Amino acid sequence: MKKSIGISIICFLAVLSGTILSQQENSKVRIGTFDSHCIAMAYGRTDFLKDIEELRTQHAKAKEEGNQELIKELEQLGPTKQVLMHQQGFSTGSITNILEKIKEKFPAIAKENNLKLIVSKWEVMFADESLELVDITDQLTALFNPDEATRKIIESVKAMEPVPIEKISINPMN
Repeated sequence: MKKSIGISIICFLAVLSGTILSQQENSKVRIGTFDSHCIAMAYGRTDFLKDIEELRTQHAKAKEEGNQELIKELEQLGPTKQVLMHQQGFSTGSITNILEKIKEKFPAIAKENNLKLIVSKWEVMFADESLELVDITDQLTALFNPDEATRKIIESVKAMEPVPIEKISINPMN
């Protein structure tokens, strides 16, 4: 009987140690990462185009009304948005203005993927082995309902290194 109790204890300890090791391996903190220039492309080929069209409509209306102040403002805003989009889509420019449009979706995506934080992969300078980086780029780009052509562009962008931001011209005509 003592022998069977000893064997039972050994078996219990073996199962317990296996469980503890398994939990330790799975105890990494999961961080969601995304490729910001892919998100910018998804937005740029959908909502951004609508925003630019709205600016054009407002500009035409301001011209009809002779509203010089609004005309001047819109004529500055259009090129500024274009430069920003170039920094975001071709480099690593911040996309917080884009993420604002989908921020209500982040808690569900975080929960679905068991994430504790979501950040641009270009902003991760170091991550030790206690972290598990989980790419959620595709989930985020899908929120902009990209068409097939846009999905192909996004796939090609994934394979590209971003242009250094200091090489993106601040003149939208260049």
